[in-house]
Amino acid sequence: MRLIEFADHYCTLVGGGAGYREQLRVLVKRLPWGPADLTAENITEYLQSALATLQPSTVANHRRMLITLHRHAAANGLVEECTDKIGRVKTRPKIIRCWTHVQIQRLLGESKKLQGRTRKCPCDYAVVMPAYILTAYSSGLRRGDLLSIEWGDLEGDRLVVSQHKTAHIHVAVLDQQCMDALAVLPRFGKRVFGDILTKDRVKLLMRRCVDRAGLQGSGKWLRRSSATYAELSGISATLQLGHKTPGLAWSNYIDRVLLSEMRRPVPSLPEAG
Repeated sequence: MRLIEFADHYCTLVGGGAGYREQLRVLVKRLPWGPADLTAENITEYLQSALATLQPSTVANHRRMLITLHRHAAANGLVEECTDKIGRVKTRPKIIRCWTHVQIQRLLGESKKLQGRTRKCPCDYAVVMPAYILTAYSSGLRRGDLLSIEWGDLEGDRLVVSQHKTAHIHVAVLDQQCMDALAVLPRFGKRVFGDILTKDRVKLLMRRCVDRAGLQGSGKWLRRSSATYAELSGISATLQLGHKTPGLAWSNYIDRVLLSEMRRPVPSLPEAG
């Protein structure tokens, strides 16, 4: 069995999503190995060589995926499990930033000024993009999941989706602003946004809104804002984003600077007598 087939088999066994499967496939295509080559020594050697051409954060992600495959190979008696011997990859923690409510309001304002409309399913950009932005912020969903939402997935203010990346069922709770924006969207088929917009069109329109609002970042920052404001409101960011891995939201989505707004400084020193 080739390593790519072994990775596919593992992904099917654990019910991995399409996004995770694709990440595994891209990684193992770099390796001239079979499943029996997933030893601690080979993995460590690959990680050391990969650091010469790839970012440490990318190599660290490769390490996590290779350890997963190593354990699967060990469970099938192909290698001896010894993850403690696999070399570590030092990475500098990322400083995560997101958009504030004021910035999202500016973004929303620019989306309402957009000119033009979609062709196949006619809808003004100034109608569909505000609804998209509000849903992205309120739900914290990824772009692919947003484009896959169907009208039947909405149950009142609850949005029930199967996330593409993880294949896990996730329930998002939408706020009233979002619900009001969705209520005026025309219905052309089963999908809320996917029957109106393509992935490339969303990227183009979001970039236009971001630039006109004078903001940094991309549409992905709405997911960060959703996670950060969830924590500010006492809602678990892990629950808000539908993560299963503890700490993932904190390391990749939480804006620590914005979160610090809830903190007070330590008491000042008393004045010298």
